[in-house]
Amino acid sequence: MILLLSPYQNAPECAAQIERATQDKVKIVNTFRLAMAALRAQEFDMVVADESLLESAPGSLDSLVQRMESATPFVLDLACLRPEKIATLVQMTRKRRELEFEMARERALAEVRSELKSDLTGLLISSELALKADGLSLPITEKLNLVLEIAKRMHSRLEPNR
Repeated sequence: MILLLSPYQNAPECAAQIERATQDKVKIVNTFRLAMAALRAQEFDMVVADESLLESAPGSLDSLVQRMESATPFVLDLACLRPEKIATLVQMTRKRRELEFEMARERALAEVRSELKSDLTGLLISSELALKADGLSLPITEKLNLVLEIAKRMHSRLEPNR
């Protein structure tokens, strides 16, 4: 859901354009106080706020950003833009945020994968060396072979193409 903070009469038209562009519901509020109440009541994906309204109340932008949690802040001069343009900018900003999130997720996944592969490589080498030791009993050899096979399967699952 998107929160639209706009004091202008064309806010419903703007909200409708944003809903069409993003396929997401838009809640309209016309004061900073109502915006803060809405942010306390529910979570939003994005907060679109009028720049001049925020400038009229010193510190309001900081308070708004603190209350937004994970929502994307998007501040612009709503009086100077047509609702269609606002909707396009909101849609572009949202797509950019999704792309950034996906890129961060992929980087984190690659890092975890790399760390696990490193640990598994150590486990594979240790298991292979242990199997080459003299005087291992059959039960110990079977258990080391099982550990080795499990480590190999896990290592292959961590390959990026899987």
